[in-house]
Amino acid sequence: MQIIALNHRGRLHEALRQYAEAEEVLTQSLHLNPHQPDAIQHWVHLRQKQCKWPVMQALPQVSVHQMLANTSPLAMLSLHDDPALQMMAAQLFIKRKFDLPVSRLCPLEGYSHARVRVGYLSGDLCTHAVGLLLAELIESHDRERFEIYAFDDSPEDGSPYRARLKRSFEHFISVANMSDAQAAQAIADQEIDVLIDLHGLSSGARPGIFALHPAPKQGTYLGFIGTTGMPWFDFVIADRYALPEELTPYFTEKPLYVDGSFIPLTHDDTPVREATRAEFGLPDDAFVMAAFGNVYKITPEMFATWMEILKEIPRAVLWLIDDNPTTTANIKKHAFAAKADLNRIIFTGRSAHSEYKAKLKLADVFLDNFPYNCGSTNNDVINANLPIVTRSGLGLVSRMGGSLMNKLDIPELINNSTDEYIKCCINLHNNEELMSEIK
Repeated sequence: MQIIALNHRGRLHEALRQYAEAEEVLTQSLHLNPHQPDAIQHWVHLRQKQCKWPVMQALPQVSVHQMLANTSPLAMLSLHDDPALQMMAAQLFIKRKFDLPVSRLCPLEGYSHARVRVGYLSGDLCTHAVGLLLAELIESHDRERFEIYAFDDSPEDGSPYRARLKRSFEHFISVANMSDAQAAQAIADQEIDVLIDLHGLSSGARPGIFALHPAPKQGTYLGFIGTTGMPWFDFVIADRYALPEELTPYFTEKPLYVDGSFIPLTHDDTPVREATRAEFGLPDDAFVMAAFGNVYKITPEMFATWMEILKEIPRAVLWLIDDNPTTTANIKKHAFAAKADLNRIIFTGRSAHSEYKAKLKLADVFLDNFPYNCGSTNNDVINANLPIVTRSGLGLVSRMGGSLMNKLDIPELINNSTDEYIKCCINLHNNEELMSEIK
């Protein structure tokens, strides 16, 4: 009972963004019983969320090896640019959490419809990072060839964007109050030819639906930027830069390649207010480098790279998200240890999407993360007409930024090493002509 109580306390602290307290409670739980995969998984990710490095630090009865084996697939995407480790994390997670009965609701021979019926299953059809990329994409489908369905499990946020998403589908069917078996049957009843999952292994995933094979062809897209390890997915939607042939052995899904970038580029004409640097404590004459990716994606190596750029560009400032007091305090400690001028690291709180877009227009350059590149965020950065310095690696998640830069024909912003990344920032700072060409 004590372990159960500790684990519940840990989850409550995590939900309240009290990450240090959550970590301490789970440490106590693991001291009592070190054989708790779920507790280990959360312990590792809590340290990521706090920028508490090294993330994996052995406990008296829990080795780093055990931590690796029980790291969540999402956390692994941020920790290591190693597609083999990413695949291992996904497969172990599926085996541990989703050992599901598999059956087939759809006929083996499939269907024959005048138009191909394509269904999208998602809980993010709202003002969510994934949802914000979708409306224009769904609206652009060829309706003479395809009949588009939504199977929706999203919160009803009442936003105009949510209303637009609803209108973009020909059929919008809620599965929010259905069991997996009921939802799978509802999909099968519509005779869907191709069913596309928009979660993968991210929060809100419902793999139990896909294990029942309600559609002849099933694939995954956008919600999780790596292999899911799910044997009931036939394909993953990607592009040839993001998922080159040599990376495909580390995917249980076959690539379904699209032209350009697999990350949708949206056109946002919504008016953005004119903000000033003074509002956010930014010097007017500074070279402002914004890095607004989720803080759990920051690694010691990436942070050291940013510290080196600050040394090389004396008038540069680094603009980061103030996610929570514990994480911000830890980032400041890392900066102090790197002998950085703390006055040149400026934090800004989280804000509504419209305000966030106003902030982006105040920066000179956007620093993409590595190995977990930004996806939806980079789309907003592009709409703000802001250059993105990105780094590509071995995994799909580390090649999102490069995929977008290739689509925009700006390969000079793609870097393959720390040194190249640093030099790219310096070149943008020193070369106004290059900066204006890229913009």
